Amino acid sequence: MKDTELPQDIKWFNAVVLVIMAWVTLVAIEPWTAWQMDPQSHGYGWNRFSYFTIQSNMIATATYIIAAVAILRKKQLGEWFRYLRAAAVLYMIVTGVVFTVLLRDTAVDTDPNHFNWSNFILHEFGPFFITVWWLLWPSKKPITAANSFYLLIFPLIWVIYTFVRAAITGWYPYPFLDPDVSGGIAGVSCYVLAITIFFLFLCQLLAWISCARENNNTLY
Repeated sequence: MKDTELPQDIKWFNAVVLVIMAWVTLVAIEPWTAWQMDPQSHGYGWNRFSYFTIQSNMIATATYIIAAVAILRKKQLGEWFRYLRAAAVLYMIVTGVVFTVLLRDTAVDTDPNHFNWSNFILHEFGPFFITVWWLLWPSKKPITAANSFYLLIFPLIWVIYTFVRAAITGWYPYPFLDPDVSGGIAGVSCYVLAITIFFLFLCQLLAWISCARENNNTLY
């Protein structure tokens, strides 16, 4: 375990960058426009907030703000925060990989031939930023391999919520979850199983990295 204290100016810079990233992410989500667009669009109303992408980015935004406030107030954050931050990193990495592998050229990526600023922030830059932040400024204590499984609670709840809501509304946030698009229940099950395995691998990888990178006198 390293025992090096960061200069205060670096901490303040870190806080400012986190606040800026929180603002940029919120602008990319545009929650205030959810009910102002075409009701037939995929992002209308509560549909906007039912995407795993949006929920992951909102968790990441909350993480940035909590960390920035703690730095500015010179307050120590409890054990819960390192798990919240690890969860945000996990969800954002999955968001980026799934978008790259499964969602390009789909309804989620409405115009792949033109640069979409929101898509770039939410699916590409956001996952990159939070991963680099987590690696450069690791937690004071690691997350354990056993406790890392707690990070999977939210994705499990999201899957249950998504299929229950789809049974009521007929709307799926992603085409690979729609049996009519993905080859029936068997096709959807294969996608869900593959993503679940990816989640399990990543949460264990994050636990291992956090053990290797723990630093007793960093920011969090």
